[in-house]
Amino acid sequence: MTTEPAPTTAPARPRPINGLGTAASALAVATGLLLASFLVSDWSNYRLLSDHVSGRLSDDAFWEQYSSGSLTLTVLMLPLIIATATTWLVWVHRARTNAGVLSPQYRFRYSPGFSVGGMVVPFANYWWFRPILEDICVGSSPNRPAGDTVRLVRACWGISIGAALVSIVVRPFFSFHVLTYTPDGRLVGGGAEAVQGLFGVALYNTLVAVVCAPVVALLVVIIRRVSRQQTELLFPAPRA
Repeated sequence: MTTEPAPTTAPARPRPINGLGTAASALAVATGLLLASFLVSDWSNYRLLSDHVSGRLSDDAFWEQYSSGSLTLTVLMLPLIIATATTWLVWVHRARTNAGVLSPQYRFRYSPGFSVGGMVVPFANYWWFRPILEDICVGSSPNRPAGDTVRLVRACWGISIGAALVSIVVRPFFSFHVLTYTPDGRLVGGGAEAVQGLFGVALYNTLVAVVCAPVVALLVVIIRRVSRQQTELLFPAPRA
């Protein structure tokens, strides 16, 4: 009786990551800047509405100056978010695959495929985010300590949890109000409540942006550091 050897899985092949890391970092920064533009628009609209309700700004002047740019920003935001998320997920998959090549003896908690899936599962991704990136950082540093980068991951994760909690706790205190106009376009009601509501929205978005800004900064540092380490170890520059 003969036994055939069990089929073996072909070892993963490393792939360049530096350019992808640069793209992911640039897109993350661009998304943050676009969100900052939303804040400028929010506060500008609040100022205009306040002047409009108080009578310092006529109905016609209000509608002429009211930011229609919010719609433009929204149109720009959707493809940018899709591009950022896609690039980030590809980076995670490739970084995890390369880390497995660099540190085959390290006991990774999740596979490259699950690492990507874990990043997109609502709510649960807040939990998986930390161990996935920690494993990538440790696996990318087989011959050197990775404690500094792991601490950055934990700080980024902690701030992300804090931002989520701030959003959940604070959001119910803000509400939207509807302005009432006559058929000829004159404001007749809801002004004070609408001003208060728009102020709350602008303040809420500002608080979230202030909390989330460090997350983007830390992610950029982590991406660049891991990308550089993997490039140096897997694709060293030829010596002259």
